[in-house]
Parts: sequence; C-alpha cells; structure tokens
Amino acid sequence: MSGGIIAIIIAVLALIALIVFGIMIGKKVSSLMKEIDNTSKTVQNKLNFFTKEADAIKLKIDQMTQKVNGMTAEMNGKTKNFEYLSESTADFQNALDELKQAVMDLFTQFFSFSHKKSSSEASTFTVLKKTVQKLAQKQKAV
Repeated sequence: MSGGIIAIIIAVLALIALIVFGIMIGKKVSSLMKEIDNTSKTVQNKLNFFTKEADAIKLKIDQMTQKVNGMTAEMNGKTKNFEYLSESTADFQNALDELKQAVMDLFTQFFSFSHKKSSSEASTFTVLKKTVQKLAQKQKAV
C-alpha cells in the first residue's frame, strides 16, 4: 500500500475515533444535562413550596399584629376608663369627706348653745352643693 492510502486510512480511523468519542461524550453530557434539568425543577419546586410557606407565615404574623394592635387599643380604652373611675372615686371620696365635715358642722351648730353670730364663710350646704355640681360636670365631660 502506498503512503497516501495509509495516511487516508489513518485519517479515517482518527475521524471515526473522534466521532465515537464525540458520541460517547454527547451521551454523558446529555445525561448530565437531564440531571441538571431535574435538579433545577426540584429546586424550583422547593423554592415555590418555601415561598408559599413564607407567605402563609407572613399572613399569620400580619393577622397576629392586627390582633395585638386591636388589643392595645382596647387596653388603652380600658386604661382610660380605669383612670376615670379612679378620678371619680377620688372625687367621690372628697365629696364624702366634705359631706361628713358639713354634717359635723351642722350638728355642732345645732347643738351649740352659744349665741355667736355665724361666720362669714359659706354654709356647709353651699360647699356640698358646689362639690356635687363639680362631680356632675366631670361626668358630663367624659
């Protein structure tokens, strides 16, 4: 055989070997690409799942925040009512003290046998009346 034919045979064998190796590498790359595609789909599915879960958790947190805000507003209202009750109780206690003092003064004056002129101070009933009026005005204001 001549040198040209041997060179052609070697070139053909090299081309055949190159094609065979190309096909083998193509099959391996193709299976690798399928695995990458499957992994990508799995990752996307997991990502979608966790995104939905995160959205559900965020929604629950938002609902809890709204409930807490509602409770805070309700608590503030009840605190104001309690403060009003405390103020009213203190005003009532003051009115009772003034009433007690007025009754004591009345009995002191009633049972007193002295003929002294009454002092220039307002009568105890006037003081009691003013106290009751102040308490009524406070309740109307609230």
